[in-house]
Amino acid sequence: MLERLKTLMHRLTHHTVLADLLDPVSRALARVRQAAVGRTLTMPDFIALGVLRQLQGIPTLREQVQTLLHLDPETATRGPLARSTWSDALASPSRQAALAGVVPALVKEALAVLPDRLADIPGLGDRPVRAIDGTYQAESAHFRRCTPRQGGEDNPKGHAWLSFYNLRLGLPEDVRVETRSRHETRILRDYDEEAQALTRDRRGLWLVDRGFIDAPFWDAKKRALQITLITRMKSNLCIHSTEGLPIAADPANAGVLHDLRVTLASSREAWRLITYRARRGSVLQFLTNDFSLLPGVVAFLYFRRWEEEKCFDTWKNDFAQAKAWGKGRVAIANQARLAIITSLLVAILLHRRLGAAGAQDEKAWAKQEKRQKAKVDDPDGTDRPDWTVPLFRYSAKVSRQVLRFFKYSFLKPASPGLYERELAPMLKAYL
Repeated sequence: MLERLKTLMHRLTHHTVLADLLDPVSRALARVRQAAVGRTLTMPDFIALGVLRQLQGIPTLREQVQTLLHLDPETATRGPLARSTWSDALASPSRQAALAGVVPALVKEALAVLPDRLADIPGLGDRPVRAIDGTYQAESAHFRRCTPRQGGEDNPKGHAWLSFYNLRLGLPEDVRVETRSRHETRILRDYDEEAQALTRDRRGLWLVDRGFIDAPFWDAKKRALQITLITRMKSNLCIHSTEGLPIAADPANAGVLHDLRVTLASSREAWRLITYRARRGSVLQFLTNDFSLLPGVVAFLYFRRWEEEKCFDTWKNDFAQAKAWGKGRVAIANQARLAIITSLLVAILLHRRLGAAGAQDEKAWAKQEKRQKAKVDDPDGTDRPDWTVPLFRYSAKVSRQVLRFFKYSFLKPASPGLYERELAPMLKAYL
């Protein structure tokens, strides 16, 4: 079986589109101490098969094994990879440690080559800007759930994924997996205790929904690390006092109705309450402890949380992440990191092969522009005020049409001509 696996991996990763996509992985693994994991299924092959499974949108292990079998007709009914080999690798703590090192290495490469989406937004400078949001994943068929009602701790909604999304890159950067029934703020506090937690980066700006309002936690972050957040006002928050703040005559402040300094009953620090009328007419209130940003910039940045929602959409509907691949927490965490790796690799290749020449997902952008002009009551991430038009022109996600290129062309010989001939048109218009 080992020889059949070697033959298959050589076919998959020798001068193919998949090999081109995986090119940054070797550099990332070179920086990871635990990279030399696995004798039958090496770490590069494990990542390659994990990325391929997501690009193909394969939900079950049996289907992936059969798909690999059909890639090499000479193997007949003898597959190149046993299901147990793959499932054991997925549940390996050593591979979990290796993936935990690969992801930041790939993020570092992405930061070096991809454009900074927020470079021209006033007041941000070089501050890290990230969003936090949670989503749920269905358990695998072999996961024996035991919820609090049944006397256990498992979450009845499924496995919780707490995702950390880099707004400058427009890409996910980290994830925390939790199978127990815990509130999102508790999961965030657990994550914050990790040595490499992104919530420990100085001067970070975080965009979160109302479920993450934990004033003592964010107060401590601001005092220790100058970290601030932007969220929506919560109706049950008690305000003790208010003080009006001047609203500068700046184009970015179009739509700002009020800017108030407020004192919360749950906090000893000063906060800011901004009332904003979106271009579609909805009136929203934003809560932040950041006093350095224009109030209109605060509103614009909060709307960018929509990008993380679109990332979840890609993961669940295109990358087969709606259901867990394994039953253990390690396997679920490895699956989550493979999703991040796939997202990073696709973005890096698109930019390396086409983006450097100015190519973008033009049709996805046009779709967002059309949606922005639609008359709907509830604004989403496509709601962008006029002042941002020359400063921010990025789509919220890679279109499904582009992803299908990788799904169906991963075995084709990679070449500039192939990308120009078959991939570039996918960025410009719908078929």
